[in-house]
Amino acid sequence: MAEVKLKGIRRESVGKGSARRSRGAGKVPAILYGRGMEPVALEVDRREFVVALKTDAGMNVLLDIEVDGDRTLALTRELQRDPVRGTLLHADFVKVDRTQAIEVEVPVHLVGEAPGAKEGGVLEHPLFSAHVRCLPTDVPEAIEADISGLAIGDALRVGDLPANDRYEILNDPDSVVASVAAPISEEELEAMEAEAGIEQEPSEAELEAAAAEAEAAPEEGEEPSEGGEESSEEG
Repeated sequence: MAEVKLKGIRRESVGKGSARRSRGAGKVPAILYGRGMEPVALEVDRREFVVALKTDAGMNVLLDIEVDGDRTLALTRELQRDPVRGTLLHADFVKVDRTQAIEVEVPVHLVGEAPGAKEGGVLEHPLFSAHVRCLPTDVPEAIEADISGLAIGDALRVGDLPANDRYEILNDPDSVVASVAAPISEEELEAMEAEAGIEQEPSEAELEAAAAEAEAAPEEGEEPSEGGEESSEEG
């Protein structure tokens, strides 16, 4: 995996005011930490950092961060974003060693076409990412899961994925990556709705009966008919 160089500037002060000034200047406030080093509060150029995150490696992109002339190989451990605008507020960088294995989340991409899905089955993809252990320089951009052999009722599990000598998948081998379920019939759907307590749509006959009842009933505040008054007096 290629490394992306990133220039870091040490922050002399921390806190909300300092972070706000950094963001106003087009920077992202961050902290760099890891084994054998003191945490360093710094800021990086927002545009350069966003471009690095937009590579195929995403959050797993290897960053060669330079601060005061010293270079540190790091990964982005956590990002804080504005909940409304989605802009970057803060980043955590963790130092890594090229010779020491790390654990990261890697996206799982489905490849091929499932014959069961073509026959009307429902393709399900419950595992979107895999937990992987490997060297920092061997982090895959994605793990491909071939679904071209899945018929209706079949499932592809973690243990079915091809082995790779560069990384180890740590997920339970029995975890389902993808499957093709049989299509749900209308009767099964109604039964599921009833079990979940979901009210079914009224039939056309029920709608017509309700409309007729509403039309016959007197509106609120309406006086009873004249014939009804005479009958009441006579009684």
